[in-house]
Amino acid sequence: MATLLVYIITMSITPGPNTILSMANAATVGFKRGIRLNVGMLAGITVDTIIALLAVELFYSFLPKAQLILQAAAVIYLVYLAIKMLKLGFKETENRSATFIEGLLLQLINIKVYILAFTAISAYIIPFSSSDIETIVLSLLVPVICFVSGLIWAIGGTIMKSLFIKHRKLMAVLFFLALFWCALQLALPLLKHSP
Repeated sequence: MATLLVYIITMSITPGPNTILSMANAATVGFKRGIRLNVGMLAGITVDTIIALLAVELFYSFLPKAQLILQAAAVIYLVYLAIKMLKLGFKETENRSATFIEGLLLQLINIKVYILAFTAISAYIIPFSSSDIETIVLSLLVPVICFVSGLIWAIGGTIMKSLFIKHRKLMAVLFFLALFWCALQLALPLLKHSP
């Protein structure tokens, strides 16, 4: 159980698409207006965890091909988010909050969350669970801990809000580079698999 918690906390709190977007959104619009994104992320991570649980139990042999497809989709979406963050930083109008749907959609193609859920379920939960109920309850730790991690980053973004407003263009470029770097890191393994 301790190892499971360390794994989930480490994977969910480290920088990635969720944490960067959560921080940037809160820095732009504040914690209260930005919470919709985090709730959308929670819904998406819950869906990811359910998919992972079913996949590990039923379709484990198909995982490598599914992972490549999800990874390619995630790269495309991360590049889209990076460009969107850059454009928002250079707009003179008030920035709008990212939506529940955007948070949800990010999770449905966020390979980091799938990897986190697949690994937690296959390596730490199913082998040591004594019942289906225990497996489900322990699997729900993934979305709960990811949600809390996103909130921590959102609070950090809220603290940075005045810095973000004062240096909006620079911050937009930094967020763009961070998200683009995440996309690049996902794209590199895909290049190794290309013919």
